[in-house]
Amino acid sequence: MDLAARRPARRTVTRARRLGPAALGAVAAVALAACSAPLPEAPTPAESFDTAPERADGPPGPDNTGVPAGTVLEPSDSLRIEEDGAVVEGLDVDGCVVVDADDVTIRNTRITCTDAPGGRAVVMDGKHTGLVIEDVEIDGGGRTEIGIDLTDAVIRRVDVHHVNDGIRMGANLVIEDSWIHTMTRQGDLHPDAIQGISAKNVVIRGNTLDPRNTRTGDLGNAAIMLGSETGTKTSEDVVIEGNHLDGGNYTINISSSITAEGFVVRDNVFGPNARYGPVLTRTDVPVGDGNVMRETEEPIDVDTRDD
Repeated sequence: MDLAARRPARRTVTRARRLGPAALGAVAAVALAACSAPLPEAPTPAESFDTAPERADGPPGPDNTGVPAGTVLEPSDSLRIEEDGAVVEGLDVDGCVVVDADDVTIRNTRITCTDAPGGRAVVMDGKHTGLVIEDVEIDGGGRTEIGIDLTDAVIRRVDVHHVNDGIRMGANLVIEDSWIHTMTRQGDLHPDAIQGISAKNVVIRGNTLDPRNTRTGDLGNAAIMLGSETGTKTSEDVVIEGNHLDGGNYTINISSSITAEGFVVRDNVFGPNARYGPVLTRTDVPVGDGNVMRETEEPIDVDTRDD
């Protein structure tokens, strides 16, 4: 059942709301479908941060993500990158990208992937490390399921749009200063700006994340979704800080289906456009300080669910 079918009762509280049975039936539908393969082990954190720095040029958006203005791009077909240390730069890719090498950099490039094998615009083939994607635009044309599906990577100043899920998280990831927006629902899937079933050693910092599609009026499922309805998973060492978030049924949804360890959720700014509220989380995954509503600068309301 889609979340739009039922709305949980709201109570006026300043910090936390625990959802009753009626609400649980509605929000159960936001749990994610399973990934096709298990995630690799995550032995070391991708990177650690104490605080989220302020951007001098405002929140990530059209003027400070994707390919920098004035960049001249060379037309390219789909890419399969198999050389360790390769640098891909200045391309206008009409197709999709597969990375099958270590220490690859993709920058200043536009990727328009509307016919993705396996439904991914950018994906790793096998277990590799050291990938950097920066100043890149990824356009799924409303036909591609996932914009980026990776582990062991840094994703910086990317503009991802018109896919069902912007980023599918694995392990050892830094996602920062990026704009992920305008998700396009694919069939019965739930659109999320960032989605992780078993996310480990992940930093999501300083991004603008909004799954809403203004053309269709679809709020999407979540800006950040963690968990799955396919069984208990473990997510650990996840930092969500300094982001601008909006939309979804819940803007952040930390599912009761996961065992969550080492979570930090702090200093995020929430827009008013979620269907049910800014955050749904487990009672044992507390939401930290500094999370406020954009219009009022007041602390957000938090709903909790454990089954």
